[in-house]
Amino acid sequence: MEIQRKNLLFITNIPSPYRIDFYNELSKYHDVTVLFEAKRVAGINFNWKEDEIQFNAIFLKEGNIEERKVDWSIFRHLTNLKKFDRIILTSYSYATETIALLYLKLKGIPYFYEIDGAMPNFHENPVKRLIKRFFLSGAKCYISSSKMTDEYIRYYAGEKAVIRRYPFTSLKKADLLPNVPDEAEKASLRKQLNITEEQVILAVGQFIHRKGFDILLKAAPQIAPSVGIYIIGGKPTSEYLRMQAEMKLNHVHFEGFKSKEELALYFKAADLFVLPTREDIWGLVINEAMGYGLPVITTNRCVAGLELLPESTIIDVDNVEQLTQKINQLLHDKTLLHKLAIRNLQKVQGYTIEEMAKAHLDIL
Repeated sequence: MEIQRKNLLFITNIPSPYRIDFYNELSKYHDVTVLFEAKRVAGINFNWKEDEIQFNAIFLKEGNIEERKVDWSIFRHLTNLKKFDRIILTSYSYATETIALLYLKLKGIPYFYEIDGAMPNFHENPVKRLIKRFFLSGAKCYISSSKMTDEYIRYYAGEKAVIRRYPFTSLKKADLLPNVPDEAEKASLRKQLNITEEQVILAVGQFIHRKGFDILLKAAPQIAPSVGIYIIGGKPTSEYLRMQAEMKLNHVHFEGFKSKEELALYFKAADLFVLPTREDIWGLVINEAMGYGLPVITTNRCVAGLELLPESTIIDVDNVEQLTQKINQLLHDKTLLHKLAIRNLQKVQGYTIEEMAKAHLDIL
């Protein structure tokens, strides 16, 4: 079916590699302009390259984004919106984007609101809830990544909100493994990485409290020393180093920053991926682990896990006993482990940049 080209405007904060891939893919079918507030934000280092951009990118700032400071230059672009067939907002968390949203609301300009992931907070301050409901209501259509995000939208934007679903991901089709690596391949990769343990648990993420790696460390004494636990996330905190020493966790290894190519070797060498997060409004590392054919354990506060994984591999937040039991169950049942690996690799086939773009073509 021939697609009639439209002129699309996305208003967002900063670029990231997977977003550039997505906009590039979408620009094959539509004329895409993306208005970025800045090229980067302090504390977040996305490895993207300007020469890879194949759409019309506009940057209000060359340097870091300033969360609470409005960049009034955005009005030069907001007063020239008639040429766009669709306007898509992705956030109101920064002041400049908030101003853009208010402008569209006051002028009665139709817009779409795209949300990568979110969870409703039923216990928040009533005033904060009213503010959220004001900003989130009023979109022509909400582009949602999950059932949990649907709940978030209905809670703040109202039950009558028009919601359409898309597969949120950072992976291209070419990034997915064709098959689950076999035991011989894993053994070869472990030798290459100087891994001596018989089985490998992998965890990837920042060494921050929210990621819940302390829960994995507390479970580690009940996991056989023949199972190596490799946590990749930069420099470990003093708390994690103390726990490792006090509990004599010789089979726990903290790994520093890894390039994409190095990280791929760990993913393919592992038997099981664990993300004991206390909250992730999506968690793209779940997609990544599935793309490498890994069984995954995560918590009921990870939206990607709730959307993509079987209920049997979801545990409660901060539950050391559940995590220990689930890890040992899977590692001792290689048939089940392999079945979950195949299941996850098949499931993630529908979560590629190409599929993400196709869904947007239908919605927009």
